[in-house]
Amino acid sequence: MNNRARLLAITLITAFASVASAQTRPDLSGTWKMNSAKSHFGNNGPTSITIKFVQKDSSLVETLTLGEDQGEHSLELKYTTDGKQGVNQIGDENAKTTAGWEGQALVIEWNGSGRILRRKITLSSDGKTMTMAVHHADPGGQSADDTVVLDKQ
Repeated sequence: MNNRARLLAITLITAFASVASAQTRPDLSGTWKMNSAKSHFGNNGPTSITIKFVQKDSSLVETLTLGEDQGEHSLELKYTTDGKQGVNQIGDENAKTTAGWEGQALVIEWNGSGRILRRKITLSSDGKTMTMAVHHADPGGQSADDTVVLDKQ
């Protein structure tokens, strides 16, 4: 391959790489409510889940409300979607949190006192259904996997 052809090949590869990295990520903004009929829990799950996401650039704010037999509990959590670690108050403790993109899926992890919660969030092509593949593990080695389906309100 001569120098001119080599230069053209490098230019094309660079152009394709920059277009691929410039693809837009899904916008999770909005209020989402759990569809109980489509959700599946490894153990007993909450009676309701409502999530409000506010997404702007790499900033993501989540208001998570869980309904249980004892009532509702809400958390407000802040992340950056660039994979940098942050800290959020979850229950009585500070948990290390990260959020980052794996292709078109957003992965949010919480880690505190040996408890791990990992949510892989994807949107349907029409943007009206959110699916979360949830894995959680406790310090005693118990773990469970859930699928939570939420509908945009």
